[in-house]
Amino acid sequence: MRGSENLKLVAGLSWRNVWRNSRRSFLTFLTIVAGCTLIIFMRSLQNGGYAQMIEDAIAPLTGHIQIHEKGFQDNMTLEYAFRDDRSMIEKIRKTKPVKEAAPRIYAGGLLIHNDSSAGAEILAVKPELEQRITTLHKYILPGGRYLEKGDTLAIILGKNLADNLGVKAGDTVSMVSQGFDGSIAAENFSVKGIFRTPNVMYNRTLALIPFRQGSETFSMDGYISSIVIRAEDTDYVPAVTERVKEIAGEELEILPWDKLMPEILQFIVMDRVSSHIFVFILYMIVAFGILNTIQMSVFERIRELGIMLSIGTSPVRIFSMIIIESAIIAFIGIIMGLISGAALSYYFTIHPMDFSAYQAEMELYGMSTLVYYAKLKASDFYNTGTMIFFLSLLFTFFPARRAAKLDPVRAIRHL
Repeated sequence: MRGSENLKLVAGLSWRNVWRNSRRSFLTFLTIVAGCTLIIFMRSLQNGGYAQMIEDAIAPLTGHIQIHEKGFQDNMTLEYAFRDDRSMIEKIRKTKPVKEAAPRIYAGGLLIHNDSSAGAEILAVKPELEQRITTLHKYILPGGRYLEKGDTLAIILGKNLADNLGVKAGDTVSMVSQGFDGSIAAENFSVKGIFRTPNVMYNRTLALIPFRQGSETFSMDGYISSIVIRAEDTDYVPAVTERVKEIAGEELEILPWDKLMPEILQFIVMDRVSSHIFVFILYMIVAFGILNTIQMSVFERIRELGIMLSIGTSPVRIFSMIIIESAIIAFIGIIMGLISGAALSYYFTIHPMDFSAYQAEMELYGMSTLVYYAKLKASDFYNTGTMIFFLSLLFTFFPARRAAKLDPVRAIRHL
């Protein structure tokens, strides 16, 4: 009982001391609130920006996860194919939270139109499934259309590839390649549409044809190059990848988006490093702000503390009182800062920053992400609040220790 009474007494004294100089305490609150708000907002904006960047990179064609024959990703040739197992695809499709899964056939080939020719990456897809996995169909230019179920000798081309060949929607192009069995694969295709994505490489080299026609043209005999998978959200990719590995077995390689497009992950990691430096600076500003407040508070009360020590107040109680003062200031500031940070981030969640008006300029620098929104994560709130509270107590330790070790006689004589 006595211990709880002592704690109650010390807490009451600490609360009173916090408000003895309300202006200084208020400025300290503002420092903590501003620090928390900026950290939460920056983290949320990063989370949303990274999520949108990943989506913009994988959505046109890559998907969240791909299944290949081992060695395909390094060689990207038709020889690295595996048996089209419909039952496996159905199991993957029924796995939660998988949105869709579809087979593909990949081959290199030469496209010819009149006197022009160009190398191309030819992808045979099932258009009715691909539209649930990728967004390439949204980039078809006016005057053309995407592939449709039932199409046979149809093809869509990237804008730069079409310009190099001198073709437009409605023209015919010839394709020459090598079949899976080593035979010559040749066919005439009608250009149904031309697409222009933010990815320059797709526009330069990519051509899509119907899956059934690709299987026949390349003599696949029931083999496919890959299975592309779309999850409900990027956050689910690690769990889905593990589940797909169980279904597909060890004979095939299962690659999530970060292995398919490692440059995106590298950019995120580098950007995270710079943000950690900025956040560290904010943490230090908040911590030194609290240190300054407690240091000044102790300095102003040296005579008072000396009197308390001389009448029998233990150094431990003095130390505890100052630590609790810091805890009160930090706790109130953190709560207010997290709320204001959440409010600011939520605003940019429903009203994202849109740079679509500068699309042409941004594409010149290889930037395809035009919309940046904030994405709140519970871990950011926990990490920010915990770190600031910990630093507040850590930086308070030194003035509190100094106060507890005061010489009562000298402290009382302090002017």
